[in-house]
Amino acid sequence: MYQTITTDTEFGEVVIQQRETVRNIIFRVRNGRLHITAPTTATIASIGELIEKKRATLRRLFQRGSNNYLRPGDIIHTHDFTIVIETHDSDKYIGRMADNTLHITLPRHDNYNVDTIQRCIARLAGPFLKHAAERFLPARLDHWAKILRCNYRSVSISYGVKRLGVCNSRREIKLSYHLMLLPDRLIDYVILHELAHLSEMNHGPKFHEICNRYCGGNEAALQKELRLFPFPFR
Repeated sequence: MYQTITTDTEFGEVVIQQRETVRNIIFRVRNGRLHITAPTTATIASIGELIEKKRATLRRLFQRGSNNYLRPGDIIHTHDFTIVIETHDSDKYIGRMADNTLHITLPRHDNYNVDTIQRCIARLAGPFLKHAAERFLPARLDHWAKILRCNYRSVSISYGVKRLGVCNSRREIKLSYHLMLLPDRLIDYVILHELAHLSEMNHGPKFHEICNRYCGGNEAALQKELRLFPFPFR
């Protein structure tokens, strides 16, 4: 992997990571900075030209990435339950499930626009998301594996938000509980992506041919939708 940091007049510092396993150029906003993942064949000049071409889209992405702090009053719909952010006069941080709603209660006078509070919200939601994932994701994986006649060795639930799914050479699949924040079509896309790795462990043309077939010809559209999905937790 090769990393370069450049400066853009509008977006400030831009972090460019080039990897041999990447086929397309991917844009993300992390901690107020624009991060670009690109193939090693892409030049810095060509990436700069693409930034200019996509500047309006990147501006919207930057705005979305800088305004996704969770605050009291926010409601998050997961696959199995709803999360509501609330406040109280205590100095405690509480997560409580009632009537299929997870109430995350924060001290009333906290500054919510800081990463430490956002990580606290994520920690409170994590066990509930993991429990829901353990009930749903293995069954969903098994459902698709039977339809596609794929044989995997085991499935486990992980907590990663950057790697939503992993399939290793031992045919062991890991699925992140953050999948429970996605709509069904994107949950299925990640599962189908990992099942395709049972046939091809790389991301070469043959892999994408298999994955696209599993996805009914919609792999590229689903991949793009997932890449732009605004996950609520940092």
